[in-house]
Amino acid sequence: MNTLLNIEFGFKDIVIKKLNGYENLNYLVETSSKKYVFKTYGYSDELLAIIEAENDILFFLHDCNPNKFPKPIPFLDGSYIKVLKIDDLTLICRMLSYLTGNLLGDIKHTKNVFQSFGTFLAQMDIKLLSFNSTTIKERQSEWNTENFSLNKKYIHDIPIVKDQNIVHYFFQQYEKQVVPLIPKLRKSIIHNDANQWNVLVKEKEISGIIDFGDLAYSQLINELAIAIAYACQNTENPLKWSLIILKSYHKILQIEEIETQVLYYLIAARLCISVCNAAHSKLINPNNEYAFASEKSAWKMLDRWITINPLTAENSFRSAIDLPEKNLI
Repeated sequence: MNTLLNIEFGFKDIVIKKLNGYENLNYLVETSSKKYVFKTYGYSDELLAIIEAENDILFFLHDCNPNKFPKPIPFLDGSYIKVLKIDDLTLICRMLSYLTGNLLGDIKHTKNVFQSFGTFLAQMDIKLLSFNSTTIKERQSEWNTENFSLNKKYIHDIPIVKDQNIVHYFFQQYEKQVVPLIPKLRKSIIHNDANQWNVLVKEKEISGIIDFGDLAYSQLINELAIAIAYACQNTENPLKWSLIILKSYHKILQIEEIETQVLYYLIAARLCISVCNAAHSKLINPNNEYAFASEKSAWKMLDRWITINPLTAENSFRSAIDLPEKNLI
């Protein structure tokens, strides 16, 4: 690896450390003056097109807000993505800048941090509203909540029947409460994975976000739902903490009334996607602990979320953005 990076980037006297990854291999590359992340992926034409689109989005966001998003680093020949042979494997390779900061999952939750999180996401999403990518629009992923039903096949990988029933319930609620409204919901390209291990914090404020590998063209409100689903996992009162993120997001990018109607179910849907994929990953690749790192906390939040009356949640969301509450029946 040292020789390859010297040939392709001119790096000398570097320290390389293997990082965790869900489906691809990542390496922290440290030179005498800077840090980078070298990323490799198993080759496919489809994945190559997606990574090219991801780089385009990173350049776009970096131009708007430098140092808040990873920046693609060129090879010596000026290209930003190359297909290389490494250990007899054909791999898609690229280098990204390294963002410093503490991970959101490693710091104490405070109101200021959660407010900053909502603000950061809204500012990013405003920029993404104007970005168009046919490749991302055509992408079909199990991690896009719009494709929630693709995860049904993993329910029986969940070992406990009680837990299976919780996930079944939220699949049913999604079909009933969300699917009929999908045509009316705004869509955009979104980051789609603002989890606690992808969000960076400096001086009690969100300073950046990494890992754009799950980019999706989806309902805009899913960005907020995903952020809440992860950020609030280890809180005693996830609904209360969710409102802090919601309010600050709304101040920058206004949430529409219909989006408050589905938000409760979309938060649950993302949690279900997470636990379904974690259960499946345990079966097919039990040694990849990164793939189910957040499983326990996701189940903890699902157990709490199902006890909340959906209309209570909706009224809380409505009140947070100054809409009148609906009457409880």
